[in-house]
Amino acid sequence: MSEKLDAYMTKTWGEGATSIQRDLFLNFKKLMTDSPLEETDRYLNLAAIARSLHMSSLENFAADELKEKGLAGEAIQEAIESAAIMGMLNTYYKFKGFLSSESAPNFSRAGLRMQSLGKPINGKEKFEMMSFSVSVVNGCPTCVSSHEKALSQLGVEAEKIHDLARLAAVVKGLSALTVLA
Repeated sequence: MSEKLDAYMTKTWGEGATSIQRDLFLNFKKLMTDSPLEETDRYLNLAAIARSLHMSSLENFAADELKEKGLAGEAIQEAIESAAIMGMLNTYYKFKGFLSSESAPNFSRAGLRMQSLGKPINGKEKFEMMSFSVSVVNGCPTCVSSHEKALSQLGVEAEKIHDLARLAAVVKGLSALTVLA
């Protein structure tokens, strides 16, 4: 697995010649190879984060790894599309957070369809993980807090939640590097 990841990183971003690139590469490699998160959870979240950041090459890499691990196409598609539903919700709830206390009661109910959150293909815990990591990337305090609370209530350890946030942060950093391939 580490060799594939190294090959992907080199193909996409080069050898990591600068100290910033090396920091990002080492952080990314550590999170993808040595984390309390299950390997499948790492790649599900990577696919969701990559879609959220419009990093199609990284999204495809994650999807290929998930296919190789035997994950069904529908489960992979849900991971990728979780960026879309969370993009909608993160935008809406950030909007609500910008409102003054006088305006907020005028928008008491979102009124947005989100049936997909009820019975996710990947299960509630995995969907909450993806929702959390995408919310971190999208910078929605309300959603980050809500999904962190849900993950804690589902029994997900704090160190796993922390690694989801760190993965989101590192991939966001990688998204700012010049793409070579």
